[in-house]
Amino acid sequence: MSAKFTVLTMVIVLARRQSTVLLGLALLLLTTLTAAQPLQRTELDEDQVQTLYSAYPPLPALDPHYSAGSSPPALLSPILIPRIPGSTNSTAVQNHIVNHFTRLGEGWTLIKDHFTAPVPEYGGLSGSLNFTNLIFKLAPPDSDDDISAKYLTLVAHYDSKVAPHGFIGATDSAVPCAILMYLAEAVTAASRRRWKNDPFSARDELGLQIIFMDGEEAMVKWSTKDSLYGARHLAERWESETRAYPHGRFSEIQNIDLFVLLDLLGADSPTVPCFFGLTAWACRQLAAAEALVRKIGIAKSKVKTNFVNPTNLMTNAFIDDDHMPFLRKGTPVLHVIPVPFPVTWHTLEDNAKNLDLDVIHDWSIFVTTWVAGYLGLGEFV
Repeated sequence: MSAKFTVLTMVIVLARRQSTVLLGLALLLLTTLTAAQPLQRTELDEDQVQTLYSAYPPLPALDPHYSAGSSPPALLSPILIPRIPGSTNSTAVQNHIVNHFTRLGEGWTLIKDHFTAPVPEYGGLSGSLNFTNLIFKLAPPDSDDDISAKYLTLVAHYDSKVAPHGFIGATDSAVPCAILMYLAEAVTAASRRRWKNDPFSARDELGLQIIFMDGEEAMVKWSTKDSLYGARHLAERWESETRAYPHGRFSEIQNIDLFVLLDLLGADSPTVPCFFGLTAWACRQLAAAEALVRKIGIAKSKVKTNFVNPTNLMTNAFIDDDHMPFLRKGTPVLHVIPVPFPVTWHTLEDNAKNLDLDVIHDWSIFVTTWVAGYLGLGEFV
């Protein structure tokens, strides 16, 4: 029995006994417990999962060898190029991502976060470099501007390392970017149906935010100043940007309901632990989504253990990644990254040839199933 149901039962009993004081205390306890619950409304059932992936199969769009000029449009293969910040390839990947969300149509809004930051010398270049974070928001059409909106925020970085020359970064992080593009397509129509058919959800304050970070990789050598350019900039910007609401001022960074970072996905045999006790509930929910998909036979990968292990708590582990500037400012984080890292990490072997297509297929479904539940889309898929 859930905590909410237990307390609600107590409230009803007390009401019948006409105990005003105790009733007030019970209602206060119910409010407190309700506020403490994660915002996920539902979990998809088996039929809903089947329906969602019949309508939106991950393949061939996420096949690394699928032609960029095909129909349906390729999502992953256009990203599998070197994409150093400020380069023409970086611009091409940005355009690929923006064009995808443009095709998704009404509801998605784009914020291009352009900025310039000092960088150390690399390849004969030094001084300042231009970076661009891409932020896409899908918010309910009638959400109240007087109340601070909350966003489930999914993140991956789209840049690649300068060295070794020709580095593609297939798992790091072309595949996570493509998965987020697929996820956006899979949940857009259901979100619109929910807002159309449920008048309360149209004024809901929980939306979806997808961020493609630039400049995660170091230009020369990883340090506090030479890494995480996009994340450091955006966290500082959003902490300083505030808006007035009826009960005070809130910063943009406070509008993140949960920060979910995907990284190093696409290699075979991944094992993802839970890194933060505060968001262990989200780790368990993602693991439950994986278990459901495997149970009904949609998953393609054959594994001895599931990808997500919610009982493996690595709360003392430290992985410096795009989540850290936000985590240091109090943002709740779910870090979806395998430990150990893929054997191809930061080598030229992190390419299309060494990706596991079944694993890519399954990650896309596991994450999308969980997000669809978090957003309450089950009956609208």
